Amino acid sequence: MATTLSASPPLSCPMYHMFSDDPTSFSEDSGRCVKCSLVLDLEARLEQLEAGLRTVEAKPASQVVTCSAGRATRANLESTPAPSQKPGDSQGFVPVGRKRSAKRKILEHPRLHVSNRFSPLSDTPAEHSTLVIGSSEVRNVELPAATVRCYPGARVGDIEGNLRMLAQSKSRFRRVVIHAGGNDAQRRQSEVVKLNVTSVSKLAKTMSDTVIFSGPLPNLVSDEMYSRFSSFNRWLSRWCPENGVGFVDNWSTFWGKPGLMRRDGVHPTRDGVALLSRNISASLSLST
Repeated sequence: MATTLSASPPLSCPMYHMFSDDPTSFSEDSGRCVKCSLVLDLEARLEQLEAGLRTVEAKPASQVVTCSAGRATRANLESTPAPSQKPGDSQGFVPVGRKRSAKRKILEHPRLHVSNRFSPLSDTPAEHSTLVIGSSEVRNVELPAATVRCYPGARVGDIEGNLRMLAQSKSRFRRVVIHAGGNDAQRRQSEVVKLNVTSVSKLAKTMSDTVIFSGPLPNLVSDEMYSRFSSFNRWLSRWCPENGVGFVDNWSTFWGKPGLMRRDGVHPTRDGVALLSRNISASLSLST
């Protein structure tokens, strides 16, 4: 609050003007001292300002509106209809409760990257092609007269989804080799993996004459991963022959041979890829 001014001397105080020789110091109309009149006017104005400030402080904060062009009264604020405001009138602020625009950006989940080193599926001869489809471990697999489809990070369910898309396009293959399950084993859902293997094998049989499942590679990242991968490999070795699915035993051929796996313990080296290609090729020869 502003400091209250002290009481001024009387209007015709001779002590205040005893040393003043200026005849213009007094008003001819009222006979008052001009300087005293200014002081009184200032005090009256100050009292008005203090009264107005007390009134503003007594009002709720929601009723005080500050405008760059001047003061806005509450009546003017209420007279403005809210529905007539356009999205651009809010100057970048969205009031609480206002519905956002219906045009929202649709976010799509990123699709799995496909690495296909060979001819696309549409160019492969129908009824005479071999399809090798799997995770990143088959990225550099080379087989004669075969199409290799690589989906890094893919699980068994992802492989089934891609096969279902091919089935909708009436694609049919002579043989289908599936290499997946390693990424599923890391999720600690062994029973779900078994159900997915059964489902993808059933689908593959509807679009090929022969279905072969390529077993996992030895995983030595940790004791837990080794236990889960070896358990999955043993189950596959029993389940595949019992359900008319070929099985590629990569575990026994890779085990105990240094230099076949990279430092990450998951992906094969160049020599490991060559061995994986020979294992799948041998299984294809047996199924002919």
